[in-house]
Amino acid sequence: MAAAAVGLLSLVGTFIMDVQYGWANLLLNAFWFTAISLAASFFVAVHYVGEGGWHVGFKRVPEAMGQYLPIGSAILLLVVLGGYFHIHHLWHWLDPEVQANDVIYNTSGKKVWLQNEFWLIRTLVYLGGWIFFANKLRALSLKEDLEGGMSSHKTAYKWSAGFLVFFAVTSSTSSWDWLMSLDFHWFSTLFGWYIFAGFFVSALTTMLLLVLWLKKNGYMPHLNQSHIHDLAKMMFAFSIFWTYLWFSQYMLIWYSNIPEEINYFLERFSTGYQPWMVLMLAINFAFPLIVLMHRDAKRNYNLAFVAGIVVLLGHFIDMYQIIMPGAMAKYVPVSILSVLAMIGFMAIFLLATFRALGKAALVPKHHPFLNESKQHHI
Repeated sequence: MAAAAVGLLSLVGTFIMDVQYGWANLLLNAFWFTAISLAASFFVAVHYVGEGGWHVGFKRVPEAMGQYLPIGSAILLLVVLGGYFHIHHLWHWLDPEVQANDVIYNTSGKKVWLQNEFWLIRTLVYLGGWIFFANKLRALSLKEDLEGGMSSHKTAYKWSAGFLVFFAVTSSTSSWDWLMSLDFHWFSTLFGWYIFAGFFVSALTTMLLLVLWLKKNGYMPHLNQSHIHDLAKMMFAFSIFWTYLWFSQYMLIWYSNIPEEINYFLERFSTGYQPWMVLMLAINFAFPLIVLMHRDAKRNYNLAFVAGIVVLLGHFIDMYQIIMPGAMAKYVPVSILSVLAMIGFMAIFLLATFRALGKAALVPKHHPFLNESKQHHI
């Protein structure tokens, strides 16, 4: 609670320092932690549809992470409403003068998608849909604990399939609406996949850190090295996938050299954001490649925990350099207040997660694949 209070006071401090910077920090933290929560629910849904059993022993962790969604969505909606009612100007295209006079906005087809009311309606659909599906899967999981049998599991399978379809569309379109449109002259057909890879790695890493902490404190003795190995392996694999998408996006834009596209990278490589870009690439690609390549590294609990913290930091820096240049239209150095604000959001996220964990058994009682998870060895 103390960390959350300090973080919120620090966030207020960013508004006092610069109102636009305060709103940009609010968007940065609101999106990142909401995306992590959403990706945790996606993880649960994928395993329902894929009939995966290895994760059942810790599935209550991603389910609990998904319970932050209403909080994060409310904050994210606040930022969107602030833009819609012109309280701040993070999204410059919302300005009626820009819409009337900007040549690219009016001739590139962006005008069809970036309409104020349509943008707000999409936001409500995204947030409402994500909360609905996350709560539905959580409720069915708890119902299975009480009733047993296969009914709840089969129902969860069907809802998960629907969620995956909804997620497949909205995870990309929401990133266009809230992130890519910060630099609204720019576009990338890979951007949705790139953002997904980043927040899914962050969710897997958060999951790994929570599982390691719970196991170290005696709450999950049934988990073995194979469970930790597989989680760390997924974190490593999707780190490489993220790198592939980052390089593919950058290489194609560099090669084609189209002014509307290259401006995005020029803003980041030719200004004060350049060190953050280089550091982010080193942490998100080189660090996992060097540290987590070996099988034994993924089974070393202490090393996996430290690696997870570093990877999370790298992807937060990535989100910082995605949002700040477009939102601020200039280089703004990182302040201690913005760092403390991030810690405050992290504290709220952890409070919501641990509160949800405390409301149900840490191990699902009647899941049909529970024994498979307990016998998981690779």
